Amino acid sequence: RGLTVFIADIRGCKSPEAEMKRINKELANIRSKFGDKKGMDGYNRKKYVCKLMFIFLLGHDIEFGHMEAINLLSSVKYSEKQMGYLFVATLLHENHELSKLVGQA
Repeated sequence: RGLTVFIADIRGCKSPEAEMKRINKELANIRSKFGDKKGMDGYNRKKYVCKLMFIFLLGHDIEFGHMEAINLLSSVKYSEKQMGYLFVATLLHENHELSKLVGQA
């Protein structure tokens, strides 16, 4: 539900400034959630990684969240593993420093 609401909010923005404000608010929320490790389950990690990927596909740079996506690769649930691989395939180039960790996962 959170991802659907976020996408609807972005699509409903009337100006680029409003969109940027909503994206910055969501990035701050995701950053704080990733910083609080005790309450992060696989479902929420997958949801936040998916939001980061959506923000990237809108044309914005993503400076964090890469390790969270790589952590999804070791999940036993297919949907979480799938989102991790999709994120890695979309955002990491072949010479990225984290590419070595993908091969080990």
